[in-house]
This record gives sequence, structure tokens and C-alpha cells, in this order.
Amino acid sequence: MTKDPFVQIRPYNDAELPYAINRMLANEGFVSCLVNFMPDIPLPTLSRKIRKYKTIFEFQKEIFSSICQTFIERSIDELTISGFENIDPNKSYLYVANHRDIILDSALLQVYRLKNGLKPCLSGIGDNLLSSQILTDVAKVCNMFTIVRSGNARTMVASSRLVSEYIHYNITQNLNSIWIAQRNGRTKDGLDKTQQSVLKMFCSFNREKGIYECIKTLNIIPLTISYEFEPCDQMKAREMVLTEGNKKYVKAPDEDFKSITTGIFSDKGRVHIQFGKTINDEIDTQLNFACDNERIQYVCSLIDKQIYLNYKLWQNNYIAYDILNNSTEFADKYTDEAKKIFVRHIRKQANTERISYAKMKQQLLNIYANPVKMAMATKS
Repeated sequence: MTKDPFVQIRPYNDAELPYAINRMLANEGFVSCLVNFMPDIPLPTLSRKIRKYKTIFEFQKEIFSSICQTFIERSIDELTISGFENIDPNKSYLYVANHRDIILDSALLQVYRLKNGLKPCLSGIGDNLLSSQILTDVAKVCNMFTIVRSGNARTMVASSRLVSEYIHYNITQNLNSIWIAQRNGRTKDGLDKTQQSVLKMFCSFNREKGIYECIKTLNIIPLTISYEFEPCDQMKAREMVLTEGNKKYVKAPDEDFKSITTGIFSDKGRVHIQFGKTINDEIDTQLNFACDNERIQYVCSLIDKQIYLNYKLWQNNYIAYDILNNSTEFADKYTDEAKKIFVRHIRKQANTERISYAKMKQQLLNIYANPVKMAMATKS
């Protein structure tokens, strides 16, 4: 039997599904979630139904998609998606996405693909979020592969190369599309900027190839998600305040789990997802750069440009910009009522224990105003 080189990071396969289902149904927290999100089906009936699933796709289509639909109905007023005409259903793509919510950013894309008859993407998730067996099981039955973010330098290099090989294998041979965040961790300040380390990881497998050749084989499409009300905005602003002056931020033991649940359940208003266009045709191979680092940064700038221009600017974004700049530059973009609602939201979120109200308010406004600033800078 040929050894699976990706067994440590890949999602579960169909043969592993029954064992994962047994573990999940034995977990009280998972069962409570099922009852909460699928209340119309008695638990014994639901458990029997789940145990009959033979494939990962069946589980995703019937259970994962149903749970996500409940998330959408309970916390999103309207979900819109555009740019899907840029996607060839017979091709595989690497969606490099801005990252605002731990779970929903990729989950909403998966639900949309399932509804449109496409198989789900693979999605990258940091190993720091897989802190228990139940979280690992849920992630791996939902097509998530693991990106290792801890260890010594040698371990990190080996892990990066393995993930890179896995991405290339799926895009070029398995024809599986992949969602991956443009950075390690969510954007805290509203500035969606692609990290060079992510692009370097993409190229770490095929080092003998040039940067551009390696990038082009992946069919990268920038993907932008825009929330009217930023998920976990209070938690993000708080972290920004606490890390001022390069102070180290130490997460509470349950902070990642709290971020996941807060992001899922909090009111997000309207949400928009925009598919960009593949960057392959935008890469100018004739540009003269001194080294690969400069080429990587150039590719990052192409991704960032689409993400900035494709970000759906809501009334809240324009209101925040005007408040910060004490201006009425974008007064025609929002109503007085919308401003009252947003100001009330900011006041509520800026009130938190042992943190300056003024600093919290400033950071919260920055989160919402920065997409406007980046769009303006990109257009100029």
C-alpha cells in the first residue's frame, strides 16, 4: 500500500468518516449544536440519519450546509455574491481571500458552491484552532486541511513545503479548488494586506520553477468578503489597543473558541462576496526586479489591488471615515438614520472592562474606515 504523504494535514476521506461521526455524536457539545441548528428533526432520527452517510460530500451537503444556512438566517440580513462569471466550473482555482471571520469567510463560500452544484473547496485552517478532537473532527469532515503555525524553524520549513505540495497537487492534479486566507490570522485593523510569507509558502514546493511560473500554475483568484457589521469588532479593537507600542498579546485559553462563536452568532447585517479575476494575465513578467522577494511583493500587490477595489463599502464604512476625519465628504453615501444606528453600535462596543473608551472608539472606527482609505488610495 502506498503511503499517503499528506495524511497529517489533509481532510478526512470517506473511509474515515464513520469513525469521525461516532466521535462527534459522542460529544455533548456537538450534539447540542445539532439540536440547536436542526430543531425540526428529533435527535434519535438525526443521529440515525447521520450514521448512514457514506461520503464526506453527503455529510457536507446535508449537515454542514444545513447548519451554515441556519447561521445565515439567524445573523445575516442579506447575503449577495457577484463575479461568479469569472469562474470556469471545469477549472480549479486557489482563492486567496481577505480574512475577517474564522469560520464564516470560507463557510459561506462552501454553501454557495454546494447550492450551485459544485463540490466544496478545500480550506486551510491553522493548527492553533484545532485544540481538541471534536474541533479537529468537525474541521476535517468539512474539507479543511491543516496549516502548521508552531514549531522550530526546521519544522516550519518542512510543514510549509508539505502544504505547498498539497496545494499544487490538488490544483493541478485533483482539480480541487482551494480557499486560503491572505494572511495568518484575521485582519484586526480593517487593512486587508496579503502577507509575503503566504505567497512564499505557495512557491516553496517548486523552488526550481520561477516565481511567476509557480504562481500561474495555481490560478489565483482574489476573493473579497465584506461585512456590514464586522465580526468580533470589539475583540479585534481590544487586541489592537492592548498591543499598542509592540506589546505582546497573550490570548485567553478559550479566546479562539469565543471568537468562533461570537463571529457566528453576532449580527452582521448584510454580507457581500466578490469573486475577482485570475491574476495570471496581470502579471507583467517583463518588469525588472532585483530578487524573488521583490517579485513576491509584486504579486501580493496584484492580489491586494483586487481585494481593495472589490470590497463592498457599506454605509458604516463611509460614516466611520467621516467621523474620523471630522468631515462630510461621503455624506451622500449614508442616511442620518444609518449614522445613528452605527454610532450607537460603536458606543456599545467601545465600552469594555479595563480598556480606555477613547482608544477603543478610535480602533473601532479605524476598522470600518480603513477599507474606504484603501479603496481611495488604490483608485488614485
